[in-house]
Amino acid sequence: MTPARTVPLPGPVLAAAADGATVWCAAAGRLLTFSAAGSLTADVPAPGGLRSLAAAGGQLAMATEPGVVSWLEPRDATARTSLPVGRQAVLVAGGGAIWVFDRATQRARRLAGVGTLAELVTLPGADRIAADGTRLWWTAREDTLLRGGSQPVDLRVGPGERGGLAACAGSIWCSIAGGLLRVGGWAAELGPPLEAPEGPVDHLCCADGILVGGSGRSGLFCLDPRIDADVRHLDVDLGGPLDHLVATHAVVWAFAAGRSEATLVAVRAGQHLDD
Repeated sequence: MTPARTVPLPGPVLAAAADGATVWCAAAGRLLTFSAAGSLTADVPAPGGLRSLAAAGGQLAMATEPGVVSWLEPRDATARTSLPVGRQAVLVAGGGAIWVFDRATQRARRLAGVGTLAELVTLPGADRIAADGTRLWWTAREDTLLRGGSQPVDLRVGPGERGGLAACAGSIWCSIAGGLLRVGGWAAELGPPLEAPEGPVDHLCCADGILVGGSGRSGLFCLDPRIDADVRHLDVDLGGPLDHLVATHAVVWAFAAGRSEATLVAVRAGQHLDD
């Protein structure tokens, strides 16, 4: 079985985020900051109505009801400044950037710095979104297309046949039944499907170029395109179906629904959980 470590938490996790070396999560009215290996470094009160957290490019942000995005101090997660952004705001991070998407208006904006939002992007009918730096990739509820590149890419799978979407290692990945679809981020070309231990799964994340995914029912799977020919299965007990999955440079944090703990799994070759 794949080595894993469990970190106790004060309650089930409502939201979580990670960058290369740090993990943040909200549980039982607290907003906690951890090192990648699980050492608690800060603990502050969490605001009411917190919907999501995201971290990238030196920024840490949270979205709260009713449609407010706040920039936080990464060292201790204390609030810096806030802006209204809509009615149902959620955050997505990837490629060194954070985006805020308002599901009520189907519009998104990139967080361009503390207190600053970039120009508006409209995503009509969006159901899955992946941030890739200054670009957003997305699928819609009505069709089989992936949008975000110079032209739409037909994934040939409908909304009910696909799961999570993530940008990682220069490609956009979509979970499907028993596998993964890969679209090149540069040429926006669809490659042949890759077999995966399960799918479609809702949870995909990127550990500095390593794609990791899973549902929580069958461990995790991962793929490092630089060294792996096939998707690898990580046999690890995550405690049940997942609510959140986030990644640092080399360690994935899995949060099972209803459980007051995180399961830490090293996914990079030669990496140990106490590094």
